[in-house]
Amino acid sequence: MPKIASNGKFPAWWETYLRDEGFDACYCRFDGLYALPSYSGDVVGMLGMVIPHLTAAHIVAVDEAGVIDPADNAPNHIPLQQYVLNRLDDGVVFHDVWLAVRRPIRVHRAGENIRKS
Repeated sequence: MPKIASNGKFPAWWETYLRDEGFDACYCRFDGLYALPSYSGDVVGMLGMVIPHLTAAHIVAVDEAGVIDPADNAPNHIPLQQYVLNRLDDGVVFHDVWLAVRRPIRVHRAGENIRKS
């Protein structure tokens, strides 16, 4: 049975997936994106936006190196400020919050085998 948010709407699939997989995730104010480099890759995020002229929504991943846009032919990373300015010039309206995701911290017990990836 699908989970339902307190407002009666279904959450985005990635919210429940991340929570079920043990990731810490919470929504943060837009300006918090600029702090991502200070987390050295331990915190990444997902940023949503509306593209009014296409009557569409879009989502991108954000990490300490910038924005990863799944759009066709997008470069691997675009610096955050450059991406935001370019999209604002295109008429995009960013969501006022983004989903911050922190990697789960795994505590190893004494005597437990630890495999290196």
